[in-house]
Amino acid sequence: MTELLADHTELFKQFSDNESFRQWLAETVFASTYVEATTGAGGA
Repeated sequence: MTELLADHTELFKQFSDNESFRQWLAETVFASTYVEATTGAGGA
């Protein structure tokens, strides 16, 4: 459980402090979501 908390804390720290990481994460999530939405995956 402690490892999971440490991982999430590091992820949040990177997201908060590192602009390039934040941009990369936003682009990655968008690309993943957009591909799923346009291919009809996800039950929509």
